[in-house]
Amino acid sequence: FIRRDARMAGFWGCNHEATLTNRIKTSVLDYPRYELSGITGTSGSESNDPDTITFSGAGRSVGKVKNDMPSTTASGKNFRVISTETINTGDALLISDCDMTDIFYVTKARGRNNKRKLWHKHTKNTPNSFSKAYAAGSTLYRVQQTTFCIAEGADPAQPSLRQLVNPTSSQTCQDHGDELVEGIENMQVWFGEDTDADSEGAGGDGTANRYAPPDTGDLDMDRVVSVRISLLARSLNNNLTTELSPYYFVDQKIVPTDKRLRKVFTTTITLRNKTE
Repeated sequence: FIRRDARMAGFWGCNHEATLTNRIKTSVLDYPRYELSGITGTSGSESNDPDTITFSGAGRSVGKVKNDMPSTTASGKNFRVISTETINTGDALLISDCDMTDIFYVTKARGRNNKRKLWHKHTKNTPNSFSKAYAAGSTLYRVQQTTFCIAEGADPAQPSLRQLVNPTSSQTCQDHGDELVEGIENMQVWFGEDTDADSEGAGGDGTANRYAPPDTGDLDMDRVVSVRISLLARSLNNNLTTELSPYYFVDQKIVPTDKRLRKVFTTTITLRNKTE
């Protein structure tokens, strides 16, 4: 699950270096604040508490612009699209032509079958214009933000890996996420930073020179090119060993208070949209 979303993090259309602008007003509470860097995370309050990690990017393509827009404010009126799936009022979409990219709120959607008209008004967007007058063939995508965390599972006695997709401002992964894998006790995250790159993430060699936790003060997210994740899994049943079984997690020796079996899984994932 995590590897798939990590590989798509920061994908905002066909050119990851295209200029990206989020037009959705911050007062629109039904949408997350999409992380334009593509990735962010939080460290646990204590050294051994679980971290969280969030990936943002364009999801699946939902259509193409049908006709050239006469101006950047065409969306304040409407523009036509040929859609590959239903687009509704209230959707958050991304429009891109490999040069410019805008995230916007669909204030109204009308039409039948695959022919739709979309409106983009100032009530939900600021301003009600795009970065350019997009030409026919420009692509529309759904916008997606996914957070992974560790929290109580359906069985309150078992911790689980949970996932929350496109939360509202009041939702948290711990309280509203969907359970993915039962018996995951901890998750630790390190971001791989290419310190050879400049402050905008350009000019580096695409290789991480250091790995740092999410709360590292001098970590530059624009230079993050990879992520390393360690998951601690435990058996669902207790009393599987005759004695307490110490284990190592994140270079720390931990002596448990139960007799469960545990195993650590660690993976390092290159963020392909930050290194190409």
